[in-house]
Amino acid sequence: MAKVIVKERVWPGLNYLPHKGQQRVHASLARHRVNAAGRRFGKSVVGGHELVPEAFRAASNAPMLKEMGIRAEYWIVGPNYTDSEKEFRVFYNDCRKLKFPMDRPGTYNDSRSGNMQVSMFDGAMIVTAKSAAKPESLVGEGLHGVIMAEAAKMKESVWSKFIRPTLADFQAWSLWNSTPEGKNYFHTMWQYGNDPNMPEWASFQSPSWMNNFVYRKGITEEQLAVLKSDQPGKGPRMALEMGADSEVVEMFQELGPLLFSQEIECSFTEYAGRVYYDYDELVHVKDLQYHPEWPIYCATDYGYTNPNVALFIQVDPFGTIYVIGEYYKRMETDQEFADAVLRDPVLEHYARNCKMIYPDPEDPGATSVLKRTWKCGAVGGTGGLLKDRIKLIRDALKVRNTHLDFGHPDREPGMYINRSCKMLMSEMDAYRYPDIKVSGESQENPLKKDDHAPEALSRFFAGYFGKVKSDRPVVRRARIG
Repeated sequence: MAKVIVKERVWPGLNYLPHKGQQRVHASLARHRVNAAGRRFGKSVVGGHELVPEAFRAASNAPMLKEMGIRAEYWIVGPNYTDSEKEFRVFYNDCRKLKFPMDRPGTYNDSRSGNMQVSMFDGAMIVTAKSAAKPESLVGEGLHGVIMAEAAKMKESVWSKFIRPTLADFQAWSLWNSTPEGKNYFHTMWQYGNDPNMPEWASFQSPSWMNNFVYRKGITEEQLAVLKSDQPGKGPRMALEMGADSEVVEMFQELGPLLFSQEIECSFTEYAGRVYYDYDELVHVKDLQYHPEWPIYCATDYGYTNPNVALFIQVDPFGTIYVIGEYYKRMETDQEFADAVLRDPVLEHYARNCKMIYPDPEDPGATSVLKRTWKCGAVGGTGGLLKDRIKLIRDALKVRNTHLDFGHPDREPGMYINRSCKMLMSEMDAYRYPDIKVSGESQENPLKKDDHAPEALSRFFAGYFGKVKSDRPVVRRARIG
């Protein structure tokens, strides 16, 4: 039987005192852990130290492993050897500090040539640094664990084609440490840990200032909001006066707001040219429930080679919008679209109880098919200028009641999206204005790309709320989950 190793009992022998951000990664019992962390958080330290308890376990189980003819093998995989070397160096030095008996030959630390391996206990445990730039090296026997170092810089195929299959034999674990680089596959992995339907995954968003050894004062949510405010030159000074760490403030000034957001705040948001720049998955996406006491509406965008889209929406008595369901599929006629929604085990109930459709006005024939099939009504007034519809959605995305303290249940946005609405989530991020430097075009209207679900959503806003009313009063209430 594998020996249970309590990590906290291992750290003192290494003179390792993890800060709170590192502690929560170490403490997680999830099989796959995804840590999106900012610069100087201590990602490599987390990864390297994480292998030390495995060494104690291998030492205890060495006779059993030898009898079974297997070895406990672990990889540290980075985009290049220089990336995987950081975690490897931490583990290698830990082994020497603890005086673990390393195999000779079999152990070497030659980062220049990429030869980095620790073999211990007569080959019972092997840790090897690997480079994703050399896929041929990512072939081997079943692993007991893998550390994905700076995973955001690697291709998705490194994981799916080479790494993931090696974890099946021993139900091996993975630990991902990386600073985000936009919405690539590392973000997809990070999303897994926020999905309650994927219990083997856990995710962490770890801004740089969680490392209180480097950023001694840290920064509060309120101080961060002031730092990033639109007051030219005043934000940094006011944040410092409020007690924010000077290193954090200086990095904001040096990097600028966009790079600071990615490298320090470790945000996945890509702001350049985004139509819905206030959309933040951590703020606007949650697990929503259908409330039968509230009316349900449907917003549509029609297509054939383009997708047919249906968004099912509820509005609470206080004006907050909840997008609770989504249908998004190409190559269907109007009738096939209408029938397919009724075959969906969740959406069928929404469609049969739909009070009103807010349709794409350019195809009244498709709307007639939905009305007849779903036995519901439809409204007009869903057209108008695109920029006005975009503004309505932007207003709903903004966090309201900002005069309240951070963490107050009424300090929340005017719209939420159910986690099941994958295409709406994706396109709210991807919807872009053209690059003027490349296209020479005005940015009055966004690109006709990644716009189908947002376009449907805008039809609802146009028809339900009418013209842009930026001063529309909002009544708040206790949070409804």
